[in-house]
Amino acid sequence: MEFEYENSTPFVLAQRPNKPKNNGAVGVDAPLRSDRKLPNLNVTVTQVQPVVTKTGTIYGPSQTSVINTSTASTIIDDFKTYIYTDPTTGNSIPYNVFLPKNYDTSKQYPLYFFIADSSANINDNRTVLFQGNGATVFASPEEQAKHEAIIVAPQYTQDLVDTLGMMTTDKNEWTPGLTLVDNLLHHVIATYPIDKNRIYGSGQSQGGMANIAISDKHPDLFTAQFLVACQWNTEEMKVLKDKKLWILVSEGDDKAYPGMNTATKNWADLGTKIATSPMWDSHSTPEQFDALVKATVDQKAPINYTVFKDGNHMYTWSVAYNIEGIRDWLFSQTKEK
Repeated sequence: MEFEYENSTPFVLAQRPNKPKNNGAVGVDAPLRSDRKLPNLNVTVTQVQPVVTKTGTIYGPSQTSVINTSTASTIIDDFKTYIYTDPTTGNSIPYNVFLPKNYDTSKQYPLYFFIADSSANINDNRTVLFQGNGATVFASPEEQAKHEAIIVAPQYTQDLVDTLGMMTTDKNEWTPGLTLVDNLLHHVIATYPIDKNRIYGSGQSQGGMANIAISDKHPDLFTAQFLVACQWNTEEMKVLKDKKLWILVSEGDDKAYPGMNTATKNWADLGTKIATSPMWDSHSTPEQFDALVKATVDQKAPINYTVFKDGNHMYTWSVAYNIEGIRDWLFSQTKEK
């Protein structure tokens, strides 16, 4: 049986504006309100061609449309949502937790802490789990078989934006929102059996900026980080020169690309080896990505800097977390000698 798929609201990638790149110092903060909405998972099926059995009986076609009555369980349903209330500020933030299949409190587990971009800042506690796959991809059975880990994804809501302001801004200043997320992270580490030699951070845009800010404040916290489509104060980022980082941006990202160009140059000037490569084709096959990742890893540098040719800011993370080799690199890092 063959199905033809038609989305009621097809996705169209906007063309990147043709404008000169800036130096990363001037930008426009994300809007205070996101237009992100919950996805409509309703499906309608209509039989448009006849179905012929082996005995020659013909069924249909039919003009009757069948609408789904339920949705199957997904990886998202494997996450449980909790509320953390910061005792020092009184503010509360929802966070989503995935525990390994055979979770055992007598064992220690790696922690993967993911923060989404600001388009996820709406009042649905699980938006961070469906607006991208930066958290859920690590919860798949295939990934957990390789990299068993506790996964935590905080949800910075519109209510928090209205109360505390944005989590990150282009002023690159420590905010009340960052305090809340930072305290949540340390709460998680204290609550769950976390292997402190294997704490991994990642995030896109706002989430990547938050990762950098928290790592700046606690240089010994993260074992390694995957930073996607983000940038921060490049002078402040100099303290990360000895960190294990994989940075991925798009050439068409007018803030992250020039910002990370400056950051990696600063690290190189300070004596850090940076693995680079010609710009990547974001339409590469899995096999091609494997080769691109290997060529980068083979340079044996603590910081890997890769760039998608063309692309734009939000496009970056639609591909980034699908690259298996980068996920494998992240979990291969440890503080232990």
